[in-house]
Amino acid sequence: MTDKSLALNEAVQQMGFSSIEDFALEKTKEALLKDVGESIKKTTYFQSKYGVDYIDFCKQFHSLPQSTFEKEEDGSEWNAELKHRELLLQKLSRLE
Repeated sequence: MTDKSLALNEAVQQMGFSSIEDFALEKTKEALLKDVGESIKKTTYFQSKYGVDYIDFCKQFHSLPQSTFEKEEDGSEWNAELKHRELLLQKLSRLE
């Protein structure tokens, strides 16, 4: 092992982790959870803006007062964010 590897092993053990892999796993979970939180904020913004969840947004699309362009842009971003969150949650569940 190199000096850096030994120092890294020692550092993660001093932080309470049994291995570099355990440290990496924990930090990865933390990063994914942070991203899930950001995704929730983004979708909550759209729910607040339109007063409905995404499914009802789609159902009521033509009766909502915003311009078609605005609704299409928001709907696209909203849908992408929901899909992104689902992928993040899948990654998290695979790490459990």
